Amino acid sequence: MARFWFCVAGAGCFLALLVLHSRIRDSPVLREFVFQVSWRTENVLYRLDVGWPKHSEYFTGVTFCVAVDSLNGLVYIAQRGENIQKVLVFTEDGYFLRAWNYTVDTPHGMFATRTLHEQSIWITDVGSGSYGHTIKKYSSFGDLVQVLGTPGKKGSGLNPLQFDNPAELYVEDTGDIYIVDGDGGLNNRLIKLSQDFMVLWVHGENGTGPAKFNIPHSVTVDSAGRVKNAESSYLELCA
Repeated sequence: MARFWFCVAGAGCFLALLVLHSRIRDSPVLREFVFQVSWRTENVLYRLDVGWPKHSEYFTGVTFCVAVDSLNGLVYIAQRGENIQKVLVFTEDGYFLRAWNYTVDTPHGMFATRTLHEQSIWITDVGSGSYGHTIKKYSSFGDLVQVLGTPGKKGSGLNPLQFDNPAELYVEDTGDIYIVDGDGGLNNRLIKLSQDFMVLWVHGENGTGPAKFNIPHSVTVDSAGRVKNAESSYLELCA
């Protein structure tokens, strides 16, 4: 007899759950409650801020790359197009600060470096014009500080240093620079420069084997000091 009533109670609970599920599906209030409970149980890392930036009318070209100076609260955005401001600078809250178009042809990658005494932004330029095939360092106000490569001339030389469609770069706190050179150009290589722009090493050639690349696109260095190069199809550890 006890087993009978136990089965009846189980069946009743099951039916109650079915009814509750049906009510939740039909009730937007209950659905919102369940969503909020499940949302709060997860550690949310990112949320879309639909109000950023405050002045979207400054985006008049094709947005291509972004760099963030978290120390000074600055966001740099580079865009491509004719007769437009190539670099836009916003506060982290989305307020427009300034823009510039000096000596920038076709931006591909950006990297913000920041110290207590200096704010600067590096831009890789894959353009075919007089400013292309270079990597340039600017102040946060757009003043040109340094040019790596031969402006307007592609090549593979190391002395003087030449690039062909340099895609991305990564600057360590020590000032050493890692450059991915070869976004579909002559080169398929990764170059490391010292803080005084001397070539420390070069890895890579076209291919699929160890230390060979096929259109290398980006580079970073992890906390263990390993250099990671992302190609168009996969990620490779270089050193």
